[in-house]
Amino acid sequence: MVLSFTNTHFAEDQSNLAKFLIRNFDPLEVPTVGSNDPDYVIVEFFDYRCGYCGKQAYDYAKLLESHKNVQIIYLEFPIFGGISETASKLAMNVWQQKPDSYFQIHNEFMKLGAKMKKNDLIKLLNKNGFDGEIMYSQAESGDKNIIIESNSIIARNLVIRGTPASIVNDTLFPGYVQLPTLQEIINQ
Repeated sequence: MVLSFTNTHFAEDQSNLAKFLIRNFDPLEVPTVGSNDPDYVIVEFFDYRCGYCGKQAYDYAKLLESHKNVQIIYLEFPIFGGISETASKLAMNVWQQKPDSYFQIHNEFMKLGAKMKKNDLIKLLNKNGFDGEIMYSQAESGDKNIIIESNSIIARNLVIRGTPASIVNDTLFPGYVQLPTLQEIINQ
């Protein structure tokens, strides 16, 4: 599986809705995996405690394994608040420190789902070479994450109220999009 982030500014290419939505972000600001030259760009809004988001994460990982022409841009959207917001801040911190570790951490957080607890997050971070205690303490602080706040504004403007929600090039899919449907879209 190819895990990478783009080197071009998103603002340079607004050829579809997915690319247009992230035009104001610097490419290093938002978690991105997959192709650097994609035919299909997927922007996903998700919450780590959302059960269907966990299913979507699994399907996106499978899609990336089999389709090298796809890029996924993950927009943290912790609608359940509380520990969901903390997990999103932790994931963004991972992205800023070690972008190549984000996809692994993201998928491990997704597996925790609704049963996510503080100690689970700390243990996963420690297992992946981070100082989970310090990162968790920082994430719990009252400081807002400007990227997560921006993601919420984008979601509100699109009238996205739930997770998961995905934009595949020009099409918005509210809810879970099963792997066979994704493959059908990509194989057209």
